[in-house]
Amino acid sequence: MTVRTKRVRTFAALVLAGVLLPAHGSAQVESQFLIHDAESVEGMEFAPDRILVKISPDKMQKVLVKYGLTLQKKIGRSEWKLVGVPDGKAAEYAAKLAKDRDVQAAEPDYVMRMSKAPNDPSYFSQYHLQGLEMERAWEISTGSELQTVAILDTGVDLRHPDLAAKIVPGYDVVNGDWSADDDHGHGTHCAGIAAAIGNNGEGGSGVDAAAKIMPVKVLDASGRGYSSDIIDGVYFAVDAGADVLSLAFTGGVYQLAFQDAVDYAWSHDRFVVAAAGNQGSYQYAYPAAYSNVVAVASTDGSNALSYFSNRGMWVDLAAPGSSIYSTRMGGGMTTMSGTSMAAAAVAGLATLIRAEYPHASNDEVRDRLFAGAEQSAGTGSYFWYGHVNAYNSLLPFYCCRNSIIP
Repeated sequence: MTVRTKRVRTFAALVLAGVLLPAHGSAQVESQFLIHDAESVEGMEFAPDRILVKISPDKMQKVLVKYGLTLQKKIGRSEWKLVGVPDGKAAEYAAKLAKDRDVQAAEPDYVMRMSKAPNDPSYFSQYHLQGLEMERAWEISTGSELQTVAILDTGVDLRHPDLAAKIVPGYDVVNGDWSADDDHGHGTHCAGIAAAIGNNGEGGSGVDAAAKIMPVKVLDASGRGYSSDIIDGVYFAVDAGADVLSLAFTGGVYQLAFQDAVDYAWSHDRFVVAAAGNQGSYQYAYPAAYSNVVAVASTDGSNALSYFSNRGMWVDLAAPGSSIYSTRMGGGMTTMSGTSMAAAAVAGLATLIRAEYPHASNDEVRDRLFAGAEQSAGTGSYFWYGHVNAYNSLLPFYCCRNSIIP
């Protein structure tokens, strides 16, 4: 499987909230590690007592003893480990280990938060299905139970009547157990957008009403999570057989550990979609800005860019994300807004494409999304390819004309 690289319009130094990224910066970059001070860089919070370290198994014990550290957990099947350090010394120890020849890379364990914007309770409908042309799309494909979308979020309400029958075993990375139940509501809402049961008289329908849902809880009850848990969740979802991963959060900066996880997903033919973020900014937001991830901005009922949505030529597509009516934790339906909702819709469409074209590679799924997108206000400035159109993306001849990324 070919690894895809995110297009970049310029090779000038890229600055995110005042921090140079490793791919383009020069200052403070050593052994693929860029040190960040959470107290001086707004929004760049990280755990004070642990770091992510990439190191081969044969060198692990030597390094732990040398620095007096503790191994907290291994991250998936990768060479990344979560290592405990003295409280308040995370940045210091990451810098030290980055200079050690036995260590491949060291990074802080960044905080990420769900990409949910303020609600608009006055607008209750599933207009987003019309905006995506889902009725015409469903004439081509109504999906397949063989497809599974992993919702990496706050969990999913395991008893919701629009979701329960299609949930497959997941995992709660936050609490370390197998019950990925929702204790916030954000994950339940996104799961319904992607794949809620249709035609059952219980509210609304997901974009792919046939696909299975794999809940992977990586955010806590406040909608907050650490990159170590989220990265672990990516590896879990891939190894557990999810076909598409929906990532509905942003935070931190570029991390090699996270890019490695996304590359692992891509190399195993798993498709990754992520929310562009809700800061109304042109700056790169992660994980959406990683290579091998489709970044999704939010639009409103008029297909205009949502006021809160991040935007820019690093964003691939736009989809409805303002005032989206979907499943509510505890039962029933509710309205939420955010690029999370837009990303969930695109994740559902990705499983629908895979159902109709079961031998499609990640390249083809991505190309169908891009080629089928319609030029709308903001195309070419707020996002690259346009507004998602599910019907176009499912047509036999809408394929592969965008296979070369500019």
